[in-house]
Amino acid sequence: IAIFDPIVAKQRSMLGEIGSIRDAMNSTLETMESGAATDPVGLALRKENDLKARLAEINAELNSQSAGLIPPERMVQVIHDVLSKQRGVKLISLHNKPVTSLVQPPNTASRTAQAEGAPEASLGAGPYMHPVELIIQGRYLDVMSYLRELEQLPWHFYWKHLELESKEYPLNRVRIELGTLSMDKEWIGV
Repeated sequence: IAIFDPIVAKQRSMLGEIGSIRDAMNSTLETMESGAATDPVGLALRKENDLKARLAEINAELNSQSAGLIPPERMVQVIHDVLSKQRGVKLISLHNKPVTSLVQPPNTASRTAQAEGAPEASLGAGPYMHPVELIIQGRYLDVMSYLRELEQLPWHFYWKHLELESKEYPLNRVRIELGTLSMDKEWIGV
C-alpha cells in the first residue's frame, strides 16, 4: 500500500488539475457566449443571414405566384398573334399603361417624388405590374371568341378591366386592360 501512495497522490493531483482546467474552459466558454450575444458585428451578421433567408423565401413565393404569367416583353406580340387568327375582330388601339410597383414606397419618398413630379422615383421596389390596354371592335360573338382564345393561352394575364360599349349595332367596342408581373420595371413591347 505504501508503494501506491505516491501514485494515488499524483492521481488526485491530476484530477484536481483536470477539474480546474474544466472550470476554466467552462468559464471561458460562458464569457465567449455572452460576448457573442452582445457583439454588434456578430448580431449584424446574424441579422443579415436572417434577412437573406427571408428574402430567399419571398423570392421563391413570388416565383411560384408569377408562374404561368406571360413575360411583359411577350405580352404585346401574343395579343397581336391571337388577334391575327380571329375573324371579325379589329384592333382599334393598343398601348402600355404606366408600370406600378406592388411594394409601396416609404411615405417620405413618395411625397418627395410627387413634389418633384418624378413618377420613376415613386415606383418603389419590385415586383412590378405591367398593364396594357387594348380596344377592339367586332360582333359580340367574335369578341367573345377572341377573349376565350386569350384565356386559353398557356400564359396567363391579370384581367384588370373589361368594358363593353355598343353604339353601332351589331358592332361592339371593348376596352380591355390586361397585366402581368415582372421584377424588371422596364416595359418592353408597344
